[in-house]
Amino acid sequence: MRIKKSYFNHFTLATLIIVLLSACGSETPKEKKALVRTAKLLQVSKTGSGVFLNYPAVIKSMQLSDLSFQTGGVLKKLLVVEAQRVKKGDMLAKLDQRDAQANLKSARAQFDNAQTEYQRAVNLMKEDAIAKTTLDQRKSQRDVSKAQLETAQKALQDTVLIAPYDGAIAKVSIKEQQNVSTGASAISILGSGGLEAVINLPSSIMAKPKKQKPATDSYLVLDAASDQRIPIVFKEADLEADTTTQTYAITFTFEAPDGLNILPGMNAVVWFKDPSESTSDMDKIRIPLTAVATDGEQKYVWLVDKTSMKVSKRNIVIEANVATNIGVISGLEAGETIVAAGVSVLSEGMQVSSWEK
Repeated sequence: MRIKKSYFNHFTLATLIIVLLSACGSETPKEKKALVRTAKLLQVSKTGSGVFLNYPAVIKSMQLSDLSFQTGGVLKKLLVVEAQRVKKGDMLAKLDQRDAQANLKSARAQFDNAQTEYQRAVNLMKEDAIAKTTLDQRKSQRDVSKAQLETAQKALQDTVLIAPYDGAIAKVSIKEQQNVSTGASAISILGSGGLEAVINLPSSIMAKPKKQKPATDSYLVLDAASDQRIPIVFKEADLEADTTTQTYAITFTFEAPDGLNILPGMNAVVWFKDPSESTSDMDKIRIPLTAVATDGEQKYVWLVDKTSMKVSKRNIVIEANVATNIGVISGLEAGETIVAAGVSVLSEGMQVSSWEK
């Protein structure tokens, strides 16, 4: 009897352990949570703006003059510094004028004498007291002296640099007491007549058929102020290609915004609509190439239910051309949400959450 009782106790304990383990195992599927995958989501919308092209640009001034002396000499006075504002007619620099003034004084004396002799000859001619050839000779001498006087006056004027318009001094290339050569760059002045951005457009873009007028919402972004878009206007296109690069110079004009100092030589990027796209092409849905999955010949996206955040396949028809952003011909409506990247790891009914940076 003692043996049977022990056997019964061991059997009862083993049975209880098995029941408890079975109960624990049966609860596991109920407690198992569904996998939620983080994904980059995109709300589909019509572009309304077309495809923008961008090219590096160099800033130039529509009113930039490189001033130089028309005569050589030693620089006596330099009256400006770089970035200084000047008015039209202001004196910027002056050469030593002693030689020019001496030459002018001598030329004026010679002219005054020639003019006096000529006038005397005119009076004598009235009294028939002088030959006409003598009068003609005196007149010729007077005319030569006058020309020499005008040359001396011009030489004196050439010893001074004058601001041709209101503006700012962009560059000073001379120093006082320096011997300045004729025609050598001395002072550059930047006017307020506007700025230009010049890009070099490849022949492949120039050859595209134009389906729309030049864009009016083009803009540029300066390397030095990348957070600001500056509106630009198309000005002109050079129709002769550069022989080395086979590109065409395209010029846009713009005005510097308040508080932003833009100078010639600065670098920028010009953005403008692709002129080969028609207005109807622009009013369409575009999605990133990374959002498109393929099942044989069929293209599809993963559509996200905004309530349950579960994904489902949505077949679409896309444009034939391949680009970073693809136009959708049919299958999607503006306002719907799709998975924009990582589509290969998704499956029907999988739940997703929006990935945020």
